[in-house]
Amino acid sequence: MSWTDETTIKKHLFDLDKLPSEFRDVEVELTATGSGSLPHKGVVTDSEKVKKLNALAPTQQTGVTMTGETWLQLSYDNLAPGEVVVSSSEDLSTVYQLDKDYAFKPAEGKLRRIDGGGISSGASVVVNYLRYQALTRNVDYTIDCDAGTIAVKAGGALEPETMVYIDYQVSAASSADQLTAEAITEAEDKILDNLKDEYDAGSGDQGLKTGATELALAVICRGLASRALADGLTCSENRSRGWRELSQQYEQAAWRTLRPFLKAPLPVQGAKKSNQSWEWT
Repeated sequence: MSWTDETTIKKHLFDLDKLPSEFRDVEVELTATGSGSLPHKGVVTDSEKVKKLNALAPTQQTGVTMTGETWLQLSYDNLAPGEVVVSSSEDLSTVYQLDKDYAFKPAEGKLRRIDGGGISSGASVVVNYLRYQALTRNVDYTIDCDAGTIAVKAGGALEPETMVYIDYQVSAASSADQLTAEAITEAEDKILDNLKDEYDAGSGDQGLKTGATELALAVICRGLASRALADGLTCSENRSRGWRELSQQYEQAAWRTLRPFLKAPLPVQGAKKSNQSWEWT
């Protein structure tokens, strides 16, 4: 007996917001056997770009003159984000702040000063950065796009127990499916942990169906609130706040609907356990 399903969830939510489908510099730690898993499945074929750090020691570039707010091309592109240091001199006596004193485009290897920051127009600075080495599919690694897994290719430039950084896209449908499946699992875990003894996963009461849908929607809205802050679109804070408020409304409605079926008191955080008896359709 199914209480809710992906079709029901999507009818409620997924025409209301755009799920992110592009991800950059996702860290994946390869195991001793040379395999690793991306946090997403359903990767768009040929969308991935796999990189590793070229060296642990930074590349230093001196004599970089920052004029106005013009973007400057550094000696290399494909640089590691979060690994750039811009200073007034080689001894790092004055270190400037990213997004306050200067802006940085790591993939393009470009830098510019920010007007009103600590770098005067025409000043010369020293830039230290780490470089990525781009890897080649079927030469350095293999990837299973559907499963979201990556593996070392024997004889290539990639070794086991290495951290790689991957840019990739997932289909909008795949992103929605994964978020929905995770939400259903979390919702059913919480309900199962708190059902009265006379009910079980096969109970077909309408209240259980409605409550399961409402609780899954609450979980999804909570996830969309977090994603809204990271997607770079306009009004991200207001959108995130709206999703949080909607999540709270769905959760309150869910526990009201489920109250006749649950033990007292109402749950705060159920322990994780998977349910194999419900066949979601």
